[in-house]
Amino acid sequence: MRVLKFGGTSVANAERFLRVADILESNARQGQVATVLSAPAKITNHLVAMIEKTISGQDALPNISDAERIFAELLTGLTAAQPGIPAGATENFRRPGICPNKTCPAWH
Repeated sequence: MRVLKFGGTSVANAERFLRVADILESNARQGQVATVLSAPAKITNHLVAMIEKTISGQDALPNISDAERIFAELLTGLTAAQPGIPAGATENFRRPGICPNKTCPAWH
């Protein structure tokens, strides 16, 4: 069993995310693989800033907007690179607490 963890710059954009998918596919051919995906580049910094700003009474909205933009760009790039992704498949990612159909089997 191999455990592979990816985050930061290795999942920062669609091209790098797809490279991770290739690595996972290659490793899966050789045996069992467990995968851990952590935050894309800059997301952790924005999360920390959001918490710190909220605690100190400052406006965290710029960090929220930046984090949303990072994920939107990643999803747009993945959708463009993978034509098999149905239109609108990523729409529910924008709604906290909503899991897109067929992506959270434990919730169905």
